[in-house]
Amino acid sequence: MEENMYGKVLHFEDGTSSICNVAAVLKNVKTGEKRVHWGANLVTTEGDKYYAEAAVGAPSWAVGGIRLGIGTLDPPAKGDTDVETELAGGEGEQVIDATYPKVSDTDGDNTGSGPAVVSWRVTYDTNSAIGANITELALVDSITAPTKALTRVKFSAQFTKTTNDTLKVFVNHTFQGV
Repeated sequence: MEENMYGKVLHFEDGTSSICNVAAVLKNVKTGEKRVHWGANLVTTEGDKYYAEAAVGAPSWAVGGIRLGIGTLDPPAKGDTDVETELAGGEGEQVIDATYPKVSDTDGDNTGSGPAVVSWRVTYDTNSAIGANITELALVDSITAPTKALTRVKFSAQFTKTTNDTLKVFVNHTFQGV
C-alpha cells in the first residue's frame, strides 16, 4: 500500500483511490499479537447532511452503530445506506462505544486521531463478529435495519476474526475547512 503525506492510500480496481482513515485492530488474546487492517471510507450524502446539521444543532437522525460485511472490494458510493453483504447471523452488528464519537481520541490504537478529527470506535469481544472474509463496514442509523449510513468503508484486504481475537474499529473523519 502506497503512503503519502496524509497517510496510506488504498487503490481500488476501478482506478479510484482514497486515504485510509479507518483502522480495524485485531488483537489475539492468547499471544497478544496485534494486526491492523486499513480501510478507506467515504462520507455518504446522508453523512454530509448529518455533519452539517450537527454543526448548527442536532442532526435529524442518530448513528446507531456499525455493521461489518463481506461484500466485494468495490469502492463506496455517496448513496450507500449499508454494507453490501452483512456478516452472517448479524455477527457484525455493534453499537458505538459509550464515550464516542470524540475529538482528539487518546486511545493509543487510534493512529488517526487529532484536534480536527471526529473518531468513532466500536469494540468487539472474543465472542462477537466471528467471521471470515470481512471486507467492509458501514456506520448506520440502525444496526438491524439501516436506512441511512454516515459512512461506508472498504478494507484494503479481507480479514478473519476468530474467537481468539478482540477487534477495535476506528473510523476517523478529518475536517479541513474546505
